[in-house]
Amino acid sequence: MVFAMSHAVRHPLDIDLADFAGDLLDEAQTEALEDHLTGCLPCRIKVRRLRHALGEPPQAQFRARGGADVRAGISAGLSVTAPPVAVADISIDRLAPGQLWASGKEERLLVLVRRERNGRVLVAPVTFDVSAADDGAIVVEAALSPFDMAIAVYPTLPAELPRFSLVACYGQVVEAGDVDLLLAGALPGTRRGEPINGATDPRLEFRQMLADQLEALEHTASLPGITADAPPPGPERLASALAAELADRRGQHCRLHPLRSWEGVVLAYSKGWTPIGTVDELGTVLVVFDTPSGLASGDDFNAAIAVLTRYNATAVVVLATSLGASANLFDAASLSYGIGVPSGEASPPAPLLSGLAPADAIAKFLDQSSWSQTSWPGRASTAASDVTAILSRSAASAIEEVVGRGRRAKIAPKAAGYASVEPLAQDLEDVLLGALAGNHVAQRLSGLADRSRP
Repeated sequence: MVFAMSHAVRHPLDIDLADFAGDLLDEAQTEALEDHLTGCLPCRIKVRRLRHALGEPPQAQFRARGGADVRAGISAGLSVTAPPVAVADISIDRLAPGQLWASGKEERLLVLVRRERNGRVLVAPVTFDVSAADDGAIVVEAALSPFDMAIAVYPTLPAELPRFSLVACYGQVVEAGDVDLLLAGALPGTRRGEPINGATDPRLEFRQMLADQLEALEHTASLPGITADAPPPGPERLASALAAELADRRGQHCRLHPLRSWEGVVLAYSKGWTPIGTVDELGTVLVVFDTPSGLASGDDFNAAIAVLTRYNATAVVVLATSLGASANLFDAASLSYGIGVPSGEASPPAPLLSGLAPADAIAKFLDQSSWSQTSWPGRASTAASDVTAILSRSAASAIEEVVGRGRRAKIAPKAAGYASVEPLAQDLEDVLLGALAGNHVAQRLSGLADRSRP
């Protein structure tokens, strides 16, 4: 059995965990893995997913050994098992930012309150598994924790829950005015976790399961008869979720900076539009905002042009969350009236991209902008295009996008399928360059497809 190095801890390889989940290991190997799983939540989560894929019920337990049920931790998931501490005497009527609450009924999750809006509470999940914290998490040292032990807060996994889902308060971590500083890792006694070490880092499974449990809490809270129809997500939630997805898909060079006001754009303010953020990837800037019903009139398009101009942006991403989850993306040309050909009649503005989720629209626009800027030089330019370099970048970008999608997959076999293409980046580049040289590449592409099957 081989243990791989990752995040300064020796973790079993996925194939070993799969054999363990299928009871295919001998007794010595099984005992070695059980010893590791006892103290490693990310690997326990992997085993839980593998067992689920094999059709075993989630309550499947470790086999008893030495009189103790050492596999009980697998089915426990991320439920709160707080160290001994008195529950704070704080009622839901005294809810405030900076408090630590348990949320949920049967399986509880610890959350940090960020703010309340329209009867719903914006929260960030919290765990005691500091060793699983990645660079999207903030580690709060024991001195600030009500449990006298370090905790990890995940501001990049926000959720909006109804007040009634918060069932017990464990105290105030920081004052309301210091919540943003804590979530930025800027308070004394806080720090960021260590960066993710590629697509095989076991902490990705930990983050995925946190997201799954938050989604389950939100879904339960939205069922008919449990609560009234929830209002659309607030701007903070939209900005945080979009920032996390763009960072996952585009890398750290793509940043979303939240917008909390229109900074003097009177037309946008008068329309009741809600600013979400500005996306910046290597100088290409997009402004994201929410509207009651999209852009429909000439006044709407004039206001959007004012936004574009104020932020020196390349495009605007228009949401209408009260109507649907898709976005419309406009650049300067598509916000303006044009002349139809061959009729000569005026043609109204139309979105450059529509019907896509916000992150998909932004990613597609950035890909197209990058391609067009690289392969279509200006009319007066005499610079030659490096086609080989363009193909190399395109191959790497395609692989990165596929692997990024796999990180968001909620089913282990599906995630493994996406991840299996990562080692093929150089091979795909070689095939594309061979096609450029006139070689027959159909057989090579078929071979790559066979190799990518998990």
